[in-house]
Amino acid sequence: MGSTTAMPHALDAAQEDRRQRAVESLGLQLDRPEERFDRIARLAHLVFDVPMSSVTVLDGDRALFPGMYGLPGRELPRVDCLCDETHAGGALMIVEDASLDERFAHLPAVTDLGIRFYAAQPILDPAGNVVGTFAIYDTRPRRLDAERLTAFDDMAAWAQQELVASTEMTQATWVQSSMLPARALSSDSWTINGMCLPSLAVGGDFYDYGIAQGVAHLGLGDVMGKGTGAALVGAGVRSALRGTHSAVVAGVDLGVTVTQVARSLMADLERTESFVTLFEAAIDLDDGYLRYVDAGSGLCLVVRPDGEVVRLGGSDAPIGVLPDDHWGELDVQLEPGDRVLMFSDGLLDLVDEQVRWWEPIGALVAAHDDVNSLLAGIALLARERTPLDDVTAVAVYYAPSPAPLSPSQEDSP
Repeated sequence: MGSTTAMPHALDAAQEDRRQRAVESLGLQLDRPEERFDRIARLAHLVFDVPMSSVTVLDGDRALFPGMYGLPGRELPRVDCLCDETHAGGALMIVEDASLDERFAHLPAVTDLGIRFYAAQPILDPAGNVVGTFAIYDTRPRRLDAERLTAFDDMAAWAQQELVASTEMTQATWVQSSMLPARALSSDSWTINGMCLPSLAVGGDFYDYGIAQGVAHLGLGDVMGKGTGAALVGAGVRSALRGTHSAVVAGVDLGVTVTQVARSLMADLERTESFVTLFEAAIDLDDGYLRYVDAGSGLCLVVRPDGEVVRLGGSDAPIGVLPDDHWGELDVQLEPGDRVLMFSDGLLDLVDEQVRWWEPIGALVAAHDDVNSLLAGIALLARERTPLDDVTAVAVYYAPSPAPLSPSQEDSP
């Protein structure tokens, strides 16, 4: 397409600045196509029997097409784009013959591509800023009857959902994953790592771990529900628990710290009508002494080197059920070679034995000789069986003691 002289914009400088900021806040990589937007454009081509369609975003002085069908390229100068007028007007625009409309007749899309019919619906963000358009184009003049106009509105709503809501969800997914521990922890004979696979884009499961003063402090929680609301509650609980880290590694009773956290969160949990199951633990890395609190979870196993599976649990309720509840600390002694797996109930969906679930999950732990292999095995199960809930796990492996030297080895030079 050739270039044209700039048309005057209806947006003033402040409005344009706000619109541009809204576009940038979407966090889209606009210079490359996205299949979710191309899919909308392809379907529009079929539904409306048009040779061209697009999901258009104006970025500065450029018009970009993250989704398109039939157009000659993904980018053109903004002043050459029919959608510039729709962005400025902020309302549905239908042009039956662009060659007869002085706003569009001189544009290369009309003079070079032969576009005559143009229909576009603005895409709005939650604040009402126009961040894009959904548009269809035809090389012959035409109209949309009432049924086609309803279908057009429906497809524009789909485009808005993908461009705004799905983008926000993608950002939420990134934020939630970035708040989890970035890497495994290793300390002498110990290895700790975790994973979280939300059933939706974001989920209510969370986990955390850290090491200080020779003590590993770790936990895994599951907020009632799924999706963004549960994720927000989970982030608050995780943050509150992390605030107790220095006290826990200094030896303060876990029952005391969990009770303090629960009391501080009670008002928020009541307002959101939520509760949280939690398994919180501290391990002395020098001697393997493990202290823990089980707040309604019951989903932690110790697998011994001989294959014995020990279930760790308690009788305390989840956090957020009763305002005056309290939690008590329990303990168990870990020995070299022991493996610990704490997990959310999403993992139970992945095993065939629902009644004695600890047997197949214990066997899964026993079958993997390192933490990362175990977590990869759980992720494989999730891909194969499509869990109904978030799947989250934290694994702790205590390396076996070296085998004693035989007399012949002791005498070797």
